[in-house]
Amino acid sequence: MKPWMMGVAFAALGMADASGGSALQAQVAQADGWVAWQVPMVADAGAPCCFSSRRGRPAENGCDLDARDWNFGTDSKHPLHDSTLAVYAHVAKGRIDRVRAVASACRVESAGAIRRLDAVMPAQSVALLADWLADADAARNDDDSALAALAYHADASATRAIATRAEPGHAREEREQALFWLGQTRGVDGVDIVEHYARTDADPDVREKAVFALSQSHAGDPYARIRAISRSDRSGHVRSQALFWMAQMEDARALTDITAALAGETSDDVREQAVFALSQLKEGQAEDALTAVVRGDYPRETKKQALFWLGESGSPRAIQALDEVLAERKPAR
Repeated sequence: MKPWMMGVAFAALGMADASGGSALQAQVAQADGWVAWQVPMVADAGAPCCFSSRRGRPAENGCDLDARDWNFGTDSKHPLHDSTLAVYAHVAKGRIDRVRAVASACRVESAGAIRRLDAVMPAQSVALLADWLADADAARNDDDSALAALAYHADASATRAIATRAEPGHAREEREQALFWLGQTRGVDGVDIVEHYARTDADPDVREKAVFALSQSHAGDPYARIRAISRSDRSGHVRSQALFWMAQMEDARALTDITAALAGETSDDVREQAVFALSQLKEGQAEDALTAVVRGDYPRETKKQALFWLGESGSPRAIQALDEVLAERKPAR
């Protein structure tokens, strides 16, 4: 996507009304402690909550807002059928210092009472969180949680707010977190932005993290986007990572595409990583692919790597393949 096209796309997504964010900020800051409000939650990204297990079995879910370490996620074993996001902001001396967001069906607890606000507009919520993240004087220990909270807002303005933090000029870690959430929760619009940076960013580390973000998305055929990067990126390391994530995505095209990359690559390092990527395919497919490399027209070092990963597999299929290869190479008496 061309830069001017991205600008048009961002404009179409809409910007949160700064005055709305200020109005909500005034409500939030009226009293110290936890304050909460609800907004529509983005679809198809799971329902965030805090999950635990006992002896490998699912246990009750729920979050402690006062916990020193804040860890949340989604868990298919604990399905929460919810379309509403609950946003929690902690106020100290009239200023927000912590932000949390989980599905409204997720149970939460706190030592103090939680003040609840009604009729908060989604764009207001986005504007408040975006302003808090942009405030150089705000506490920086909780910006990851605030960014995640933004990511789960269904309002389109959240995409623009997150994309702003992916722009050059922000710290690399901030950019990488923004790219992750764009790929994870923002649908095709988010994936388009991530792909832009995966293809064009001057920093190969950012391009690599953008490839990972693409691999975590389920919108807009991310596999095909990563495959194109594996063939074109100027960095061998980025191409290698693209091949690795292609293998992890359980896409039926991966075997053919990674094998083609192995045959066409000129970089020894990328070929090595391509063999490793083949070893990461599902059981059975990986062993057959590695065996084909050992028997194929590849450099000796590449074949040695394939033999190594066959040995590391230890599966009956891999052992059988090794026996067959060794029998083929046994000198005649």
